[in-house]
Amino acid sequence: MRKTNGKMNLMYKSFKVVVVLLLVYVIGTLLFENVAFLNRYQHYVIVSDSMTPTIGVGDVVVIDKGIDLATLRPGDIIAFDVTINNQDVVVVHYLEGITSTAEGYEITTIAEGATSSDAWVLSAEDVIGIHWFTVPFVGRILLFAGSPVGRLVILIDIILIYVLYRIFFKKD
Repeated sequence: MRKTNGKMNLMYKSFKVVVVLLLVYVIGTLLFENVAFLNRYQHYVIVSDSMTPTIGVGDVVVIDKGIDLATLRPGDIIAFDVTINNQDVVVVHYLEGITSTAEGYEITTIAEGATSSDAWVLSAEDVIGIHWFTVPFVGRILLFAGSPVGRLVILIDIILIYVLYRIFFKKD
């Protein structure tokens, strides 16, 4: 039987934590993309302070895409597509008003603490869904992991963990 010391136990436990986190991520991704009930939810990382303090920069919001516009009320937080500076972006703001017209709906929104409506008027097709819940601070990690530097750091970490595992747990 092989003797283990405290460092090897710590390395083994750290390796198990990394493996479990990777499995949770992979399983969660597969579930959200392939299970019909969960497929109606989409997450977004907040990158501006327009909804502070309710939703902060770096928070992740989960949006329920399975909504009926007729059930929306002023004050609901919604996600919608809009073009800003010739770039299509997703914005999360309060619903200020929704009006039914002959052509469909006209929807106005407003940021947290703003005194006037947003410059755009939305249609039903622009609305993605309603805010379901917020996960604070996790978005900063997701943004880093999605950046080129973040991907490089993750790759180096995986290689380093593998090398350390081989060093400390090689067969005698």
